[in-house]
Amino acid sequence: MQKIIFTLILFILSQLVISQNYKVGKISKSELTEKVYPLDSSANAAFLYSKRNTYFKYVQNEGFKVITEIQERIKIYNHEGYKWATKEISYYNPSMNAERVTISNAKTYSLKDGKIESYKLKKNDIFDVKENKYWSTKKFTMPNITDGCVVEWTYRITSPYTSIDAVQLQYEIPVKKISCKIEIPEYYVYSIKETGYLPINIQKLQKNKTIVIKDKTRSGGKVVKTYYSTNNINYISNTTVIENTNVPALLKEPYVNNIDNYKSAIHYELATTKWPNKPLKNYTKSWEDVAKTISKNSEFGGELKKTSYFKEDLDKLRAKFPNKNELMLAIFEFVKHKVKWNNTYGKYSYNGVRTAYKKGEGSVADINLILVAIFREAGIHANPIILSTRSHGIPIFPTLKGFNYVIAGVEVENNVLLFDATEENSIPNILPIRDLNWKGRIIRDNGSSTWVNLITQPAKLNTTVQVKINENGEVEGLERAQYMNYEAYYFRNTYGKVKDEDIISKMEEENSNIEISDFKIINKNNLYKPATIMYKFDSDELLDVVDDKIYFKPLLFMAETKNPFKLETRDYPIDFGMPNNNKKVVSITIPKGYAVESIPESFAIGLPNNLGVYKFSVTATGNKISVISLFKINTPIIPTAYYPQIKEFYKQMIAKNLEQIVLKKV
Repeated sequence: MQKIIFTLILFILSQLVISQNYKVGKISKSELTEKVYPLDSSANAAFLYSKRNTYFKYVQNEGFKVITEIQERIKIYNHEGYKWATKEISYYNPSMNAERVTISNAKTYSLKDGKIESYKLKKNDIFDVKENKYWSTKKFTMPNITDGCVVEWTYRITSPYTSIDAVQLQYEIPVKKISCKIEIPEYYVYSIKETGYLPINIQKLQKNKTIVIKDKTRSGGKVVKTYYSTNNINYISNTTVIENTNVPALLKEPYVNNIDNYKSAIHYELATTKWPNKPLKNYTKSWEDVAKTISKNSEFGGELKKTSYFKEDLDKLRAKFPNKNELMLAIFEFVKHKVKWNNTYGKYSYNGVRTAYKKGEGSVADINLILVAIFREAGIHANPIILSTRSHGIPIFPTLKGFNYVIAGVEVENNVLLFDATEENSIPNILPIRDLNWKGRIIRDNGSSTWVNLITQPAKLNTTVQVKINENGEVEGLERAQYMNYEAYYFRNTYGKVKDEDIISKMEEENSNIEISDFKIINKNNLYKPATIMYKFDSDELLDVVDDKIYFKPLLFMAETKNPFKLETRDYPIDFGMPNNNKKVVSITIPKGYAVESIPESFAIGLPNNLGVYKFSVTATGNKISVISLFKINTPIIPTAYYPQIKEFYKQMIAKNLEQIVLKKV
């Protein structure tokens, strides 16, 4: 019966889609009165219509330009959907040959006393923000946003470049109808790849088109005459048409690095050009070609050759640290403190390494290219490693645009030590989390390049707790937690500059409102040793006393109680960032006059292919109870195919954590 109803809803929606007027400004009352999205009542907003048209336009004396025209109509159901009334359009904006963005027909529509009212976006509410010397963003927020309103806008991007932005077909909100048309002259051949899991309805067409070229010539002699002529060039335009309806939202769950990596989309990369009467030109690159091109750029390889600006400082470091390993760490720490990161990404030096060094501030590339250069001058075998950050996504093609970041690598004994000097809490092989995406490519000074793993260390946390319980159900205890590798990095990023009293307040709140005393942190800022916290605690809320029995969870306030995986199915991998190793040991002394009536059975569960394991054991001897919990994830990324298993893995782990120890008065 439910299947019949769902099919009927789909049929009704398809008929509404067919009859809907999608012309700009033709908003209907039915769109404005719709209270929830019919196929997903949890949606806060939805695309009623998304249209894209990308085509090549020939301009006399300039050649082809790529025009992309976008129309978007979005229904906002409630306050949580208001963010979809804000639009950001990124475009390439160097000092010469910049792209142009024009915004038009931007209005908000709502019902007032049964009539459709519209509110136009004013020009002075469109902001043009220069992000860096290459990129800018047009930003605007639509006026008069209310629950149930519809916003619509169109914009055009005119580009002198032949790159075609990916065609996005799925969003974090559902789409009623999406329509795309990509027209490409036969002179350009693109490699095309589809990503995501959505079935895409694609139709391939060919059209005959004509370029009209006007020529002007002048005759010589005593009387100069001007002659005009036209020349028609016929060519074939290869057209891709995409029409999809009722596209579901790609819902985001925990443990995903960048949801955009998994949205259904079509990606274009220029492969060849073939002009009449000219030889074929191949643009297809290998990753080796990309690395060589980057290395030869003056703002990359050229900056590594500059050394005079730091020699005096390097001489001082050499005199103080004659041991090469100690010198390597000293140089790393020196650069971290000498040049602060200005939050600018990029693989090329922004204003030059000399300027950054002198100013004490620079981009990612400025800082880490300085680090490589000083390493090399000190006799340390260092090379830059280019990568794509988590927010930038996973490169689809071998392309220069695939990389947006650079770190330093030092090759020692068939191993590569990884360095990123942009963050003060980073140490060798413990990179900022933004770096941990796919792999990096090391570019050696001899011209060779190869892939390197960016994740080499697990997040490791060992916790021991000693607890005493009295007959009134009150708990006193002592905790010692040791944070290592990425756990230490997280800890220092969270608490490194926070006062102890504020740390105590946060930990009390996060741990069932225990009361903490005698709090102490060891190696809070010593990056090369584990960070350790120790404290005493007491609580009267961790146990339940009912008649002559006491009930409590074996792991007390450290128990896992919520499953982060709630979707029925998941179309993207589970990304933990790095392997995890979390061990908890709890020793409990029960009060006099009580005996252990029951304890949870020991338990172990493993994921397929040694992806992870959870072990849990409770043993009781006399007035002592020992609890050991071991959680291990052995790989940073678990493939989508294992989602049912990891969901069940967490379900069983949490169920075991929620089981009770029961003490009975004797």
